[in-house]
Amino acid sequence: MTDGTAPDRLGDYVLERRLGSGGMGVVYLARTVAGRQVAVKVIRREYAQDPGFRARFRREVAAARKVGGAYTAPVIDADPDGDPPWLATLFVPGGSLTDRVGRDGPLGAREAARVGAQLAEALRDIHGRGLVHRDLKPGNVLLAGDGVRVIDFGISRALSDSHRLTETGAVLGSPPFMAPEQLTGGAEVTQAADVFALGAVVAFAATGRSPFESGGELPGPDPLAVAYRVVHEEPDLAAVPEPLRELVALCLAKDPERRPDVATVLRMAAWADSRAQAGEVRASPVWQAAQGTAEPATGPGPVTGRPRGPRTRWGYLPGEAWGRLLVAAVAVAVLAAAGVGARLLWPHDGSTAPPAGDPGGTSAAPAPAAEPWELDLTAFGVQDAPTEGFRCRTLAPDGLLCTAQGLRTVALEVSGDELWRHDGPRTAMLPPEGLAAGEVVFARSQQGLVALDPAGGEELWEIDAPELNGELVAVGDRIALRNGDSTVRFYAQDAPERVGVWEAPGRYLTDMRAHEDRLLVVSREEESGGFPELMLLDESGNPRWHAPRTPPDTGSLLELVGLDGQAAYFDEWDPELPVSVAVQRMDLDTGEWTRTELPHMADPRSVLADDGLVYATDSAGRVTAVDAAAGEIRWSEDTGVSGASAPTVADGRLYTVDGRGRLVIVDAADGGTLWSGEPHEGTPGLGSGAWAPAPVVADGWAYVVTLGNTLYSVRLPDL
Repeated sequence: MTDGTAPDRLGDYVLERRLGSGGMGVVYLARTVAGRQVAVKVIRREYAQDPGFRARFRREVAAARKVGGAYTAPVIDADPDGDPPWLATLFVPGGSLTDRVGRDGPLGAREAARVGAQLAEALRDIHGRGLVHRDLKPGNVLLAGDGVRVIDFGISRALSDSHRLTETGAVLGSPPFMAPEQLTGGAEVTQAADVFALGAVVAFAATGRSPFESGGELPGPDPLAVAYRVVHEEPDLAAVPEPLRELVALCLAKDPERRPDVATVLRMAAWADSRAQAGEVRASPVWQAAQGTAEPATGPGPVTGRPRGPRTRWGYLPGEAWGRLLVAAVAVAVLAAAGVGARLLWPHDGSTAPPAGDPGGTSAAPAPAAEPWELDLTAFGVQDAPTEGFRCRTLAPDGLLCTAQGLRTVALEVSGDELWRHDGPRTAMLPPEGLAAGEVVFARSQQGLVALDPAGGEELWEIDAPELNGELVAVGDRIALRNGDSTVRFYAQDAPERVGVWEAPGRYLTDMRAHEDRLLVVSREEESGGFPELMLLDESGNPRWHAPRTPPDTGSLLELVGLDGQAAYFDEWDPELPVSVAVQRMDLDTGEWTRTELPHMADPRSVLADDGLVYATDSAGRVTAVDAAAGEIRWSEDTGVSGASAPTVADGRLYTVDGRGRLVIVDAADGGTLWSGEPHEGTPGLGSGAWAPAPVVADGWAYVVTLGNTLYSVRLPDL
């Protein structure tokens, strides 16, 4: 039918009523013979008559039909060669984000943050199939009872390739939600364009308008005027709630290279939700009334300010503000190794050294396995180990404790047999990883934290921690947890007894690291996101210093690497790039800082060894050994390991995993390669371009998580 009218039936679907229309066509509510409701989009006549459009539409629909995920409305049927062409998606009865905001007004900060997180997850699934949405806007975001559903993904390219932006005087697309490169045609439209649109959609959700629809030099809602502002002017973010403002600003960077990837956006949105939640709690009458009887704060008081850092390459924000995102959002326990942008937001555990250097989290080693084995992690419900943050540690007396996003905890025998698993609440934001401490395993629960029997996974007791987020750390015979933005609670390891609390009023915590019975806590000023401070605590939360300490003002971000009995160690980041350029050491007794500049830039994932050496590495295989106390470089070698993980340091050797799942052993004395195992490629998924987590090394065996979504054991060679 080329006259532009819709028939009563298309394929197996009976059209019942018109739902709406857009630039591509008209959408109808339809029903199958069995009664299933679908939304059928009938393509407009002017496109249907273009043979080139039909060919592109056919390719895009074929790719779009492969997209799955919780937050997309899947394409379930289509006929690109029909008269007219059409496609059918799952019908979502909740209406669009445009409808919701128009009816009820802007969303609250927490709900808008969750929309942003769900959109990022949807884009992750879409981009994973090689598609770019190109037309993400509030009208293409449907609100179902269990989250958003993104529609029209993958098919906009066929349309945009057929008609120019301003053909026949009409603007094709939605300028308030289009990236500058889409409007100018001056650069390739990549996944970064969808990130720009996501930021604009989140701003719309939180304010009820586009950040480019007012405040510019050109008045009025004219699409071309809005397009001019998108390309040439900065967005108006004054009305965007504070917890969301940095996320939106970074997404709306003019330069596509400055925008974060969707994995990073997902973590940033989760962090924004946590901060918005904390703000709601503090504003509630119940919380305010409770302050009259609350335990007194033992944290530091206000301090004088320091200058803010320089502007970063990641967005039009002060350096300290970006540092706030990168340091504070390390509490987001997802994507342990999904590329640089995502890795920047991944927390270390609170052990003596970071996860790569002390993957076991306990001094006990598992008993040796009789034979090597390899497991497909889908058996544990893990679809893509890198993007789901799956990694393992040793579990006393003879097992492995593996976690995914802090939401699923699995105990394994070293033979690979599953002992038990525990699933935390899926609604948890910033959940900590499972932690083996003493004779129990701690994991996230609905109430806060649950203690589990390591042998059988039975629940022993629960700890009420409604604002639990970020790190969970063993400190001596206690555990320390973050409850809210500025509070650390201390509990016994063998009973649900709270033994201490430490607070930092007006500040928020960004990192915690422990050594024996001491805990180092890093915090930043709540209002500005700047002015970092360090405080050393004992296992009950009592300060070991008379006053907090501040790092040297280098204009760079410092990320805590590890803690030992003498010092704390930090990666120093380049002010403009997410790379490490130096290692900093702070003497715990004197407060003296020692800086050692790296001869080559490294990924910000350095590892602290037991002898006080720091190993700076990158995914291209270069390793630099730093004597941080002396301020000297011991050696720097290119190992040639492509896609290298951060290393595990044990017995004078470095153990790393390459991009093909091959275990490589490097001599810690000089960087020479001692041994390389066989590849274990598995089935690479979305995170195949990242790096794997550090291997677990214990009692003559290594246990390796691969980018191919497998976990395998290998007997270490006798070297």
